[in-house]
Parts: sequence; structure tokens; C-alpha cells
Amino acid sequence: MTMLAELERAIKELEKGKKQLCSILQKTGWVDERWRTFVPERTVTTLDLDDLFPAATLPERRPLPLFAERDYQQWYSAAWTIIARNQPSRVAEFEAAYCPPPKQAEPGIKQLLAKRQVAQDELFRLLDLINTQFEILAAVPRHLTYSVHDIELTAYSLLMDDEIEAARHLLSRGFRRPAGALAGVILERHLRNLLRKHTPPIKYKQGDTLAPLNDLAKDVLYDVVTWRKIQHLTDLRNLCDHDKDREPTKEEVAELVEGVSGILKNQSAL
Repeated sequence: MTMLAELERAIKELEKGKKQLCSILQKTGWVDERWRTFVPERTVTTLDLDDLFPAATLPERRPLPLFAERDYQQWYSAAWTIIARNQPSRVAEFEAAYCPPPKQAEPGIKQLLAKRQVAQDELFRLLDLINTQFEILAAVPRHLTYSVHDIELTAYSLLMDDEIEAARHLLSRGFRRPAGALAGVILERHLRNLLRKHTPPIKYKQGDTLAPLNDLAKDVLYDVVTWRKIQHLTDLRNLCDHDKDREPTKEEVAELVEGVSGILKNQSAL
């Protein structure tokens, strides 16, 4: 089982715990059927003094299960650990639902559980906050999936920067064809990564070279201007790869190498 699959399994287990806790809270309090409610049309024709000075009423309060806080704390610790290790940027958001900043008027989960007895609106807020925390937790696998692509693309970018320098070095030593061929390989690999990183991934054949990869990316990853530029770079790469064609000039190979370098630097715009 992969690490991501194991993480998803753990989150499913925590989802069961969340559902069980919320179910118990509703059984001892009120069933959350807010999705059924609606605000009816109302026409006010007279001024009612009761609307201005409503009678003060204390809402009904019902006790929370004695073990609710214990079960929640166990759930919270497990969920917090997963988020802290895999998406630390959302830890503060997760913690705020438990214990909001002092300036926030609305109570958090910690304050609500400490009351022991809650009104209906307080119970529903408690359920909402717990569900909010779970949604943050449930989003972790998707975050990791796309983070892997970003990290991989960044790593490739650093690697290809070194390879561009190697192509420049070859050209400076007079090795025109090898320099151009290396630049072509770099560009081809870069396009493959971009196609795979796209959402949804753009499928390509294993043997696809620059021209078909460029066609797949047209109007999806970049516009016609960029497509034509890469098409021109492809022609220069083919000139370097095929011995039967004429010898590429130093200027043509330099244009190829620097053109590929420019594509890599502007990858965020593709």
C-alpha cells in the first residue's frame, strides 16, 4: 500500500469517528435538519410593539454526552497530526475552529464542549465546526497529489538549468550538434512534465517527440505564439539531430539553447 493510500485509509477511519460523534451529539440534543428549513414569504402591514420590544426568553438547553469531549479530543489529536505533517499551512485554520482568537465573538469547539449544556444554535455551531475541521483534513490527500507534481516540476527545472549550462558549454567548445541535441531533449522532457501536470493530465504516446507534444499543448497549455516558437525550436533541434542535413550554424544552435532556456524560465505562464 502506498503512503497516499495509507493516508486516505486513516482519514476514512477518522471520518467514521467524526460521523459517530456528530450522531451521538444529535441524539442527545437536536437532529440537524437545517437543510429542510426555509424562510417563508412575509408581508408586514402594521407596526407591532412586540416586534420592537420582544419578550426575553431563555432557549431550551440540553446536556452534552459526558464522553463527547474525550472522544473529540482523541479525534482532534489524530486529525491535527495528519494535517501538521502533510499540510502545515492549514494547521492554524484547523486550530481556530477548536479555539478561535480572543477577538472573535463566536465560540469555538473548546468553549462549546466546556458548557456541558447547550442550546440548539450552539449545538448546530458545534457540528458545523467539527465538520469544517474534517473538510480541512479530507483535503490533505488532494493537496499532496498536486504538491508532488509541483515538487517534481521544480526539481526537473533545477536539473534542466544545469543541463542548459552543459549545452552552452558544449557550444562554446564547438560541439554544435551535441549542444543542440541536448537542448532538444531538455525541451521535450519539459513538455512531457507540463502535459502530465495539467488537470486533467493530457495523455501522450510514449514515443511522442517535440512536434506531437507541442501540438498536444497548443491552446491548452499555451497560445499559438508560444506554439510557433516551440515549432521553430523543433526545426532547429531536427537540424542538429539529423546528420544528412546541413551543418547547423553556431548562431542557430545558440538560438535553440537560449530559446529552450527562455521556455523553462516562463514555465509558470504555460
